[in-house]
Amino acid sequence: MKKSVFLLFGLMLWASTSTFAHNPDYFIGTWDVLISDTPQGNVNVTLILERVEGKLTGKFTQGDSEQGTNITNISEQENGIILYFFAEGYDLYLSLNAAEEDKISGFLVDQFPVKGERVKK
Repeated sequence: MKKSVFLLFGLMLWASTSTFAHNPDYFIGTWDVLISDTPQGNVNVTLILERVEGKLTGKFTQGDSEQGTNITNISEQENGIILYFFAEGYDLYLSLNAAEEDKISGFLVDQFPVKGERVKK
């Protein structure tokens, strides 16, 4: 009986997280993002994503700064998104997936772990 309950719970959790990833507008909004273990240490940024004329656009900001790093291209995948941008003299990309409700995870250039949480207004 315990195995059945555990299996049912696991299936429900899997179904709910897959629903987040398939919602094309899941990533729209403001996210508090932590990029870990970079050569500059842990980096905390704000990611702002919006849909303009049907296309996902966005930028990164740090602290209270209005200026930021514009995202040059966003590739929407079935299970997440890939953000392309130029920073610190390099072309970079950040892959993100829905982790659970109002959370994201992924990697910067497939090397540095990224975790984020939606900013509640």
